[in-house]
Parts: sequence; C-alpha cells; structure tokens
Amino acid sequence: MADRTRILKNILTAAVILGLCAMGLVFFQFRRQQIAPQPLPDLAAKALMTLAHLHQTATKDGKTQWELEAQSAQMEAESHRMVLTAPKVDFMMEDGKMVHLTAERGILDTQSNNMQVTGNVCLRNDQYTLLTEALEYQHENHLLRSDAPVIIKSKIVDLRANQMTYNLEKNLAQFDGHVEGRIYEKPAL
Repeated sequence: MADRTRILKNILTAAVILGLCAMGLVFFQFRRQQIAPQPLPDLAAKALMTLAHLHQTATKDGKTQWELEAQSAQMEAESHRMVLTAPKVDFMMEDGKMVHLTAERGILDTQSNNMQVTGNVCLRNDQYTLLTEALEYQHENHLLRSDAPVIIKSKIVDLRANQMTYNLEKNLAQFDGHVEGRIYEKPAL
C-alpha cells in the first residue's frame, strides 16, 4: 500500500512538472511569434501627442457652442493643429436645436477653434441633410463654408450647388455657382 501511494505521488509530481514545462514552452513560443511593432506613421512621428477617443467642448459666456468627438487626434506642436480621425461635431444653435457634422478626417486649429473636415462630409439637422467632400468652420463668425459641390436633401427639397455658406447664428444658408433644385409639394395631412 505504501508503494502504491509513493508511485501515485511520483506520477502526479511528474505530471505537474511536465505540465509546467509545457506551459512555459508554449508561453515562450507565443512570445517569439508575436509581430514586431510597426513604425509610427509619418504624421504620428511628428505629433507632440496622440490621443484616442478625443472629446472637446467649445464654450463662450457659459454657453456651449460645439462639442467635438474623434476616434483619434494627433497634436502638432509647431502649427497648433490637431489632426482628427473620424470627427463628429455637434453645433448648438441659438434656438436650442443642434446641427450634426461627421467626416472621415479633420483639422482643428487649437488657437482659433477653426476646423476643416474632408471625406464624406455629412451635415444634418432635423429638417435636412447636406453632403459634400470638404467643409470648413470659421469659429469667430460661426460660419460653415464649402467650396466643394454640395447636395442638400430633405422631404420637401433637393438642392445642388457649387458652393455654400451657412451662418449658424442666423440659421441662414447661401448657395453659389450653378444652383439647381427641386421643391416638392408637402403631402396633405
């Protein structure tokens, strides 16, 4: 009986030692197979700071003017610019309504709060949707401006123009250059 217990202890001890050796071997092989770190993209290498999931708010006299969210941002020290990936901006209107902006890329001037966005730019509120490839925001004047062609769609109008300026304070848009559109009759209630 003593021999059986000793043999069982030796077998269990050997199994534990073999198990630990196998785990160690798997761990070291896994570490060796890991992909080497990729070099930073040129933009990130120049960045003073890189942030993930950025949230920034601009206020004036205690009122929120806009809120910005982005997947990532690279802060450039020399130019005082923040290069944004997938920016989303909510502009607060005087009447309490909001205008939502999304784009693929953007640049925020951290001194003036001016912004430029490019790539599948979508500007929308509760009444319409505006589509363009490039748009800039002039913070001091509260203007959105596009020198790229714009398309506006809503339930009652479709509009195309070569340029657009939108005053956020007055909720007033001006369209220039080959403006064409369709106005649809409102459906009867």
